[in-house]
Amino acid sequence: MKLIQSRTTILIAVIAALMLATAAPGSQGKGGKGDPAAVGIDAIGLINGKPILAEISGGGFQGDDIEVTLDGSPLVHFVDSAEMIIAEIPEKTEAGDHEITVKTGDDNKQSASATITLGGEMIVSCISWFVSGPNDEHVHTEVHVEDENGNPVIDATVTWQARLGTDEPYQENTSVTYDNDGHAAGENCANEVSGSGVTGWFCCIGAGKWDAELPPGKRACSPGTYNAEILNVLPPPFTNMVWNPKNRANELEASYELIDTKFP
Repeated sequence: MKLIQSRTTILIAVIAALMLATAAPGSQGKGGKGDPAAVGIDAIGLINGKPILAEISGGGFQGDDIEVTLDGSPLVHFVDSAEMIIAEIPEKTEAGDHEITVKTGDDNKQSASATITLGGEMIVSCISWFVSGPNDEHVHTEVHVEDENGNPVIDATVTWQARLGTDEPYQENTSVTYDNDGHAAGENCANEVSGSGVTGWFCCIGAGKWDAELPPGKRACSPGTYNAEILNVLPPPFTNMVWNPKNRANELEASYELIDTKFP
């Protein structure tokens, strides 16, 4: 307990940074009130460092003797509120799956567990372009993400910007990667990509029928060279995977030439 208290000040200082951690809803729920309160883990965001910091959000984190363990071993932690705990993952923890448990008492509902996965690298394997419309007048882009072994990465968050020629970026897209092979299925990628782990697809324009275009829905993308550049890739929830933009396998930029389609 003294070790936990001595490191509380350090942990408080990083809470603001931890709020930027990637986190998504888990299956445990947020717990609840009552006597005793039900404990639930909603998400765990992992921040790489020495040590790795785990931002555990949920509910029911109440009581004088809250225990946080990793595979049964106690973790140094700080209880920020009944909905947030910050814990330290030991530096020498091996890569792979591990179980984090929060326990506030001996009642069945006073304990909750969730699995985290440590290690792994995210690689942008392809920025895929494709066209649609009766005259191929709409150009779209989507992004494929894999790990260092060529396996798809699901639920990563990718941000990329698009520009036409040398103009300023006209659009910044953000999307998670889904468990499907995308609209274009990687057919125009230079190298073969996995059959999953692809973002949603984004057009160069919005839907014409919603922006007072006449006739509605009849606006085409302007001809020219479209460019896409990856800005960031964030790991899936409950993982601390890293994106290495210096990896030579990464495709950080791609372009597509759209000819004048003579759209009516």
